[in-house]
Amino acid sequence: MTLFENIKSSILADGLSDVDINKLASIAGELQYFKDAIIFQQDDEEDCIYILIEGKIAIERSPQTGRHVGRALIQNVRRGQLIGEMGFVERRKRSATATAKSFVRLAAFPFTGLQALIESDADFGVRFLRIVAEILSRRLRRMNEQWIRATMDDAERQEFDYY
Repeated sequence: MTLFENIKSSILADGLSDVDINKLASIAGELQYFKDAIIFQQDDEEDCIYILIEGKIAIERSPQTGRHVGRALIQNVRRGQLIGEMGFVERRKRSATATAKSFVRLAAFPFTGLQALIESDADFGVRFLRIVAEILSRRLRRMNEQWIRATMDDAERQEFDYY
């Protein structure tokens, strides 16, 4: 499959036209990693958003305790899913580590290229950022549900704040 076809079959394409997908494909590159390779490390500088084309990736995070106690699994990434978008939105260092759990192929979108596309075509920028926001919102909802199930006793419903 071409980069265009891989992007078109990904979560990122929902709401983008073929013209938009061609724009993304024009700035994308393909990367490959072998099993156990680190794609990016927690606290690395952000530089790309990725779509998983082939393989398996684990997203893990180490607690910020000042001592090494291992990593907690946040997500197993499936084909067509997006990773690395939080760094683009927040312009902060990576919040987790992405590790290849098999041979992996990725479409990589450099932040500089994405920023140039967004600045040169505001309509594209709105569509692209809306899709990224929707992806993040779905993940937040899923994490909220997981947190509630993990911390609350069925017989007792406690209040909690989102702030």
